[in-house]
Amino acid sequence: MKELLRDVSTCVRCGYCQAYCPTYRATRHEGYNARGRLQLAKNAISSDDYSAVFSKRINQCLLCGSCSEHCPPGIDVHGIMEVLRQNDITETAERLKANIEGSGNIAGDEQSNRLLWLGPDAKVKLNEKADVLYLTGCVPSLYPSAYSIPQGFVRLLEKAGVNFTLMGDKEFCCGYPLEIAGLPDEAKKIAEKNVNAVKALGVSAVVTTCPSCYHTWKKYYPDTIHGTEFLLALVREGKLRPSGYEGTVTYHDPCDLGRKSGIYDAPRELIRACGADLVEMRYSREDAMCCGGGGNLESNDTELSSKVAQERIKQAMDTGAGAIVSACQQCKRTMQGGARNLKARIKIIDIIEMVLKACEED
Repeated sequence: MKELLRDVSTCVRCGYCQAYCPTYRATRHEGYNARGRLQLAKNAISSDDYSAVFSKRINQCLLCGSCSEHCPPGIDVHGIMEVLRQNDITETAERLKANIEGSGNIAGDEQSNRLLWLGPDAKVKLNEKADVLYLTGCVPSLYPSAYSIPQGFVRLLEKAGVNFTLMGDKEFCCGYPLEIAGLPDEAKKIAEKNVNAVKALGVSAVVTTCPSCYHTWKKYYPDTIHGTEFLLALVREGKLRPSGYEGTVTYHDPCDLGRKSGIYDAPRELIRACGADLVEMRYSREDAMCCGGGGNLESNDTELSSKVAQERIKQAMDTGAGAIVSACQQCKRTMQGGARNLKARIKIIDIIEMVLKACEED
């Protein structure tokens, strides 16, 4: 904690983080930006008094990394918040742990439900030898509102003639929700279990359309590719030929795919390949605002998550685009809720859905 106190005390209280902190922009309250949270942390560590307010503010952080991107002293706020959460395990974290360790997924569902999105007549390889393993992730597998993403990706793989397999009920959560909930040891155990299972399949690469899964898997299994990069390669090889997508769209950079993984160009190149007109939001790429679904905020504070999502929807509407395209199932879900609460006339679609539509019109 002494080392952590030193890191926390590096904050010079300049306030640069305010303009880029989504929770501060949604509340205009000092305790909701990095400067305020670091001050709360400094007081708590110095006095060894971890108050209810401190606990609440630490767990209301989106862990989006935007503040650190613009911090003059270069403070790793995201890392500090994760360490602080390790000393403040919430009921949400305990529930996630119970679900993942007991059922293998964040929802606590039967693992057999991971294949419901496929439909009864689908014919795909399951845990068989193949060139590529497609990892769907918990949300796309188990939440009907996100089924269209893995469904679309599988159709694109089939259209391109890719030899792939799925793990189905043998696929487990990547562990990222546990890591950001303050349970890194549990997350590491799950990740190592997953990697061993993949190595046993003998595939040459792992592909996932979930940015959080990608961010996590990349650390333990270097031959992991995000779906946007994989599809872009297929387009360049001529195995997919998207075209004719009409309309103006804006692209929302998912935090785990953009700032945390450095993937900015592939999604944009795919959008242009589809034929759409792309306009950028004021805050994009490294400056992109979180959708409101990061850091387990949707579970910790649903109202605040919605306010952040609405702020992002307003930024998208300022571009005049008719649709927001993202590359994350959580971003799609969260922003759809924000648009609904705002009664905003703007569509939110995943890039997989966009590419599939453009390919089917070819």
